[in-house]
Amino acid sequence: MTDPPPTRSNRPPGADLILYGGRVATVDPARPEAEAVAVSGDRIVAVGSDADVRAFGGADTRSIDLRGRRLVPGLMDNHTHYLLAGLDAPEVGAKVNVARAQSIAEMLREIRQRVEVTPPGEWVATSAMYRGALAEGRFPNRHDLDEVAPDNPVYVFQSGKNIIVNSYALRLAGITRHTEDPTEPEGHVVRDQHGEPTGHLVAGAADLARARWWERLGQPPKKWDFLYFPREQQIRALEAQGRIYHACGVVAVRDMGVAVDEVEAYVDAEQQRRLPVRVDLLLGMPSRYLTLEDIERSLRLYFGPRQGIGSDRLRVGGLKIVVQNDGWWAYSPEKLRAYMLEANRRGWTLALHVSSGYGDDAIELVLDILEEADRERPINGRRFSWEHGLGLQNPAHYQRIQKLGITVAADRLLGWFASARSLGMHEVMQSVRILKRLEIADPWERSVRDWGLPFRDWLAAGLLVTGGTDNPAVHYDVDHPLLGMYSALTGETLAGVLLPGQSATREQVLKMWTLDNARAVFQGQRRGSIEVGKLADLTLLSDDILACPVERIKDTTVLMTVVGGQVVYER
Repeated sequence: MTDPPPTRSNRPPGADLILYGGRVATVDPARPEAEAVAVSGDRIVAVGSDADVRAFGGADTRSIDLRGRRLVPGLMDNHTHYLLAGLDAPEVGAKVNVARAQSIAEMLREIRQRVEVTPPGEWVATSAMYRGALAEGRFPNRHDLDEVAPDNPVYVFQSGKNIIVNSYALRLAGITRHTEDPTEPEGHVVRDQHGEPTGHLVAGAADLARARWWERLGQPPKKWDFLYFPREQQIRALEAQGRIYHACGVVAVRDMGVAVDEVEAYVDAEQQRRLPVRVDLLLGMPSRYLTLEDIERSLRLYFGPRQGIGSDRLRVGGLKIVVQNDGWWAYSPEKLRAYMLEANRRGWTLALHVSSGYGDDAIELVLDILEEADRERPINGRRFSWEHGLGLQNPAHYQRIQKLGITVAADRLLGWFASARSLGMHEVMQSVRILKRLEIADPWERSVRDWGLPFRDWLAAGLLVTGGTDNPAVHYDVDHPLLGMYSALTGETLAGVLLPGQSATREQVLKMWTLDNARAVFQGQRRGSIEVGKLADLTLLSDDILACPVERIKDTTVLMTVVGGQVVYER
C-alpha cells in the first residue's frame, strides 16, 4: 500500500488566503524554509518568498502579515479518544470534568455540584482523573464518593481501564467482599483491611462491573467507557473538543477504539459539516467481553466501513487492540494469538496497546505473534502501530519492530504527567495493585521503566516515530499546547528527566507531530508538510520553536490555526 498522489492545483492567480512575512517551516526537505504561503480552496498553491507568493493575490484575497512568526504544518495527534474527550467538556453536560483536579477535595466538589442537579438513581460519570499525583497522596474511595452522592451511582474514570465507584454503583454491579478477582480479563477488586471493596476496580474488575451494568440497562458492551449518550450530544462533544484542538494548533487526530454508535456520530457530524478536525477512526471491538468464537465470527462476517474508506475529513484507519495494562492481561495468550492472526488474515491494520511500560513478557508475546502473522500475510508496508511506545527500551525489540515496519506512536504528554504519579504515589499504587507485580520496589526505577521513551535510539534504529497525547487520559492546555513536544525535545517530565540523552532534535520533534503522523496513516502525500498541492492545514506559533531558547517552547502558544484553507482559530 502506498500514499495516494497529491492533487495539484491548476488554478490561476487569485488565492483565497496568503500568509506572508513569516518564518515558514515546511517540513519539506526540498525547501525546508520559506517566507509565505498561498491557499486556494483547501489546497496550498504557492510556497516561497514574499514577492513570489504575493503575486498570487487578487481582489478577494485575504492577506495576513505573519510579522516574522513561525508557521508550521498543522499539528496532529497520533492517539486520542476524541469523542470521549469532548464528552468531558462542561458545555456538553455529559460528564463531570475532574481532569485538572489535583486533590480529592477538588474532585468531590465538582461531583457534588453535578449530583445536586441530577435526579436520584441516575448515573453521574466523570472524566479521567488528573494523571499526576494527588495532594492527599491516595486515591478516592467509595466512602469519599458516598458523602457527596448517596443516592446516585457514581463512576470515576481513574485511568486506563481502572475505575473508582461509590457504594450505589457497587451494589448495581453485585460486587461484594465475596467477589473473586476475575482471571480473563485479569483484574483486581481493591479491598480495605476488613476485606470490603473500596470501590477501586482495576482492569478486569472494572470490566466485570461494566458488563453487569450494561446487562441491567439492556445495552451492548463497547471498548471504552460505559455510558451511552444521545447523538446530538455526541456531535456537540466533537465540536467542543474540536475547539480545544484548534486552539492548540491540532488539525488531525486518530480516535482509538471507537464503538459502533460513535462511528455513526462521526459520520453524522461529517455530513452536517460539524467535524472540526480530520479524524482517522480506529475501530474498537469489545473483545474483552466476547468469546474467541464471537471475535472470529465478528471478523469473518464484518460488513462495516473498510480501512481507508472516507474523505479528507473522516477515514477508517484500522483496528485497536489492548493487550495489557500495568501487567494485567486483557486476554489469555491463546485468545490474543488467535485474535491477532485472524485480524491480520482479514487485512486489518492493527494499533496495539501492548503494555504500560510494565515488562517484556507482553512485548515478547506480541512480537512473536506478529512475526507469525507476517509469515501468513506480510505486515511491512501496512503501518501497524505500537501505541504509546511504553516499555520499548530493549534494542533487540527495535530491530524486530523495524523489520515489520511498525510505527511507534509515542505519547510524551502522557508520560509528562503519569511519571509524577508513579513517583509520588508509588506505595499507594502498589498497595491497590494498579501494578500487578511488585518486583520493582524503587519508585524512580519504576517511573523510568514505565514512562521512559528512548526517542534517540528509536530514530537511530530507523523507526517511524509519531507524536501524540492519549487525550483525555491527559488534557490539552491551550496556554501550553506544545508541552508534549517540549518533553520529547528535552526529556523532561514532572518527575524529572527519565532517560538522559534520549531526547529528539527540534526538527525531529516537529516532523513527529506533522509529516510522520501523516505518513503513519497513509496521508503523507496529502498533508503533513507545507507543499504545493497538499491540504492547507497550518499552525502559527507565538515563538520560533526551531530557534528560541528551549525553555520557551513549553510556554509557546498558538496564534492561528488553518484547516483546509479556513482560518478556524485566531488567538
